[in-house]
Amino acid sequence: PLRLIANENPHGPSPAARAAAGEGVARGWQYALREIQPLKRALARHHDLPPAAIMVSAGSAEALRVAVLAFARDGGDVVAARPTFAFLPEYARELGCRLVEVPLDASLCHDLDAMAAAIGERTRLVYICNPNNPSSTRLSGERLRAFVAAQSARVPVVVDEAYLDIDDPAGEHSAIPRVRAGDRVVVTRTFSKLHGMAGLRIGYAIAPPPIIRRLESLRISQLNLPGVLAARASLADRKFLDWSRRQLQIARRQTTAVLDELGLEHSEAHGNFVFFDTGAPARRFMRAMRERGILTGMPTPAMPTWARVSIGTVEQMQRFAAAARDYFGSRA
Repeated sequence: PLRLIANENPHGPSPAARAAAGEGVARGWQYALREIQPLKRALARHHDLPPAAIMVSAGSAEALRVAVLAFARDGGDVVAARPTFAFLPEYARELGCRLVEVPLDASLCHDLDAMAAAIGERTRLVYICNPNNPSSTRLSGERLRAFVAAQSARVPVVVDEAYLDIDDPAGEHSAIPRVRAGDRVVVTRTFSKLHGMAGLRIGYAIAPPPIIRRLESLRISQLNLPGVLAARASLADRKFLDWSRRQLQIARRQTTAVLDELGLEHSEAHGNFVFFDTGAPARRFMRAMRERGILTGMPTPAMPTWARVSIGTVEQMQRFAAAARDYFGSRA
């Protein structure tokens, strides 16, 4: 089946990253001992930060979990949007935290004023996913950084920027400037999305050095050599990344145009996925797409009629468009 379910990028890894990963496989009997520091230095140069402000992790998922361990393992409240990427909130719940969920605003963005109001004496961590998953909406950098500056004085803030470089290569809407300012903020990034390396499991956290040292002490994995080598090669391959970004944006515009044609409400998308209202239980749409050989996702209890479709190649999204026209046309 056609996989439009997990926000994977079918254009990657880049040829340079594939070659580097192949070298890593040939050296697969070795641990990635000397290769992590060169990657950290490359990431530090890329973000204009000291290497001490970077922790390379097994995907950004590990960095998110380690942040929970660092700030909320003894319980308390974690404030997050609803719906949002569930990995950090659910892990916090498993550790005994109380999840304080704040509904998205009318534009399906994080309601920062309501999130600030939800912070209390028991709050241990605030989580923001920007762009948000599943809504694909993005907070402006100005609003986000003002929130981090004000609220990180009260409680640590984690900003998940897994999808930011799909639309914002310059980091105009990033929280990273607040790391440079020394705020209690952890920004997570990944090589899984724009870089197309989801299966190689490389991400990283960016935070002031004292926080990075705390996160490093709680690391829960060993990094793999093919992934580390591929990440460094991919980071340097700006020409390929620019091409991949353009392809995703073209296919996304194509997809939202079809949704507009069908009269389906959708959010303003900034990730490699689109969130839209099917007008009926989302599982019904998912089942219909599966019958047509296309896997889509993901239902969310907070918005049960809304579905998420990941952006594939232009040709793959043409196939999705035909299936969507067939389904919604037959339902009309």
